[in-house]
This record gives sequence, structure tokens and C-alpha cells, in this order.
Amino acid sequence: MTLKTYIAYASFLSLTLFTTTISAQSLKDASIVKADTTWGKEIIKFPVEWAPAMTLEGFEELRFSPGWSDKDSNQFWTYVLAWNVTATTSLTAAEIEHNLEAYFDGLMKPNHWARNFPEPLVHIAKTNNTANGVQYQGKMKYFDGFHTGKMITTNIMAEQIFCTTTQKTIVVFRISPKEFDHEVWNDLATVTTIPVACDILKE
Repeated sequence: MTLKTYIAYASFLSLTLFTTTISAQSLKDASIVKADTTWGKEIIKFPVEWAPAMTLEGFEELRFSPGWSDKDSNQFWTYVLAWNVTATTSLTAAEIEHNLEAYFDGLMKPNHWARNFPEPLVHIAKTNNTANGVQYQGKMKYFDGFHTGKMITTNIMAEQIFCTTTQKTIVVFRISPKEFDHEVWNDLATVTTIPVACDILKE
């Protein structure tokens, strides 16, 4: 990780630091996905004060590509966002959209670029049922309050695995502004879901 990347990464974390102090050691060390050491990592517990409209309880794992904070990099705003949340059934596409919109709306406030900006807009649709769950594709448009002070549109590939034994659902989002045929999606594919993810936080 370069110094420039580290500084940008640290500024991102400073916005959420007060929510990332996890009381349970098992949650602090938990992982939903695995990536090599060049990818940054952060765990955030749900619910969070800065996103009151979210309806999720559990935690999130963030994985930042090496170039996610560099606007000149192909990996700019390329990252993996993974949820492990309590649920009696799989989340619907509408529930996923709502929670992503609420998350990014809260995350970008405050910022030094603008006091008023458009609300995030998310659309995802189911593309496939697999033996392990459901796959989705979509787009998300939100205000970049970290790096550019402009609206950014990203593409989303996602998968959801509902865990009947733990009454939790795992949702893993791979996100990038690049189109799906760009090589950056090969980088995102190297971040893989841990096979035993459904056992995390078993109560």
C-alpha cells in the first residue's frame, strides 16, 4: 500500500471510527471473504448511528483494492462489501437496494465537498439461482465524498447465501465503476467468499 493510498484509506476510516470499535472479540476477528494482503480490510458493526435508515443487524466486512483511492487507477472505487446479518429469510432485492442507499447516504455526510447532493440510487436484479444462493447484477450512483466531490456510478455483482442454521444471510457485493468486461473484475474475483461463512457468529 502506497503512502497516498494509506492516507486516503485512513481518511475513509476516520469517518467511521466511532462505529468500528467492536466489543466482541469473535466479531473483531471475523471474516466473510478472503483476499491477499494488498487489499485493505475493515469491520463495521450494524446498526450504525450515521445510517439510521438501515434495517440490518450484524456486521460488514470491507475489502479495498490496492488502487481504490487513486482516481487515476483502474481500481479506483473498486472494492468488496460483504454483509453478515440476521434474517429469517433471504433479503429481497428491494431490501438490499434500500439498505445500500441508506448506507451510502449516511456515509457521505458530512464531507468537505458539498452540504447538499443527490441521494444515492441503487438498482439490482437477480440474474441466477445457484446451488449456494442467488446472484445479482446492478448499478449504484452516489456522491463521492472522499476523493472527487462528484457523483460516481458503479457496477455491482453480488451473491447472497441464506444460512438456515444460523438465521443469518451473507451478501457479498463486488463493486467498481468499470464495465463488467474490464480486467478489474478479475481482480475482484480473487476476493472469495469463505466456505464456512455461514458459521460466523453462530449463537
